[in-house]
Amino acid sequence: MSIMEGGTRTRGRQVTGTPDQPLVSIVTVVFNGAATLERTLKSVREQDHPHIEHIVVDGGSTDGTVDLLRAHDTDLAYWSSAPDKGIYDGMNKGLSLCRGEWVGLINADDWYEPGIISRMMHEAQGRDAVNILHGDIWIHYPNGTRRKKRARNSSFLLRYWEMVLNHPSFFVRNRYYASHRFDPSFRVSGDHLWTLRAHLEDPAQFHYVPVPVANFSAGGASMSVPLGKVLREGARVSRAAGMGPGGVLMGHLVRTALHVPQYLKLLANQYLSSGK
Repeated sequence: MSIMEGGTRTRGRQVTGTPDQPLVSIVTVVFNGAATLERTLKSVREQDHPHIEHIVVDGGSTDGTVDLLRAHDTDLAYWSSAPDKGIYDGMNKGLSLCRGEWVGLINADDWYEPGIISRMMHEAQGRDAVNILHGDIWIHYPNGTRRKKRARNSSFLLRYWEMVLNHPSFFVRNRYYASHRFDPSFRVSGDHLWTLRAHLEDPAQFHYVPVPVANFSAGGASMSVPLGKVLREGARVSRAAGMGPGGVLMGHLVRTALHVPQYLKLLANQYLSSGK
């Protein structure tokens, strides 16, 4: 398997941090994302936190993504391009390359708010028991509108419905990720499973910061998934998290009850919103 790679790390340059301003690793997983990757790279490059390493893991793109990575080689600590087994396999590869104390994951069609890494690192100070910082995100719809998606700190909904926290907003201690990788067998719900497992382990290790952290590109109503698939995927998450038959049944009932209201909300967000 042929692997292309680059970045300042390949030329011997290492980024370090300080106790007050730790090194933060940002991982971006991309596949044929040349149309949007530039915005993601810019949002990391223009952060004011002084110690950041940006790692990009490309799944073997053929659309010009690699050319874009080469053009930004001096801005990136490391990048690679090779076939992978999906987004969560790519995330795991990226995590294995991180040297920072904290790690953020931002996909190639999403981008950070200005100055947010400094804000999150400020929130981390003095919170030694916290492993996961998170906040709100802006969801951008194809009609040009956006809506703030606030994190819903509901253990019940996280267990029995869907990913009600905002994964693009997460900053996680590297040492925690070292023993808590993503399940690469999942195609779309690996972040939900990861978060659910962490929450079942200890909800106190989460710290919510009530500000928009990142911007997420969505498809509005096109994000709606058929109920049958929702139930199958939800049951798989529940079983993988060790919730047992009762938890699987409760999840089935909750997801069925909330499916239509969620679809209507997506329609309203995409077609009825007018303000930014």
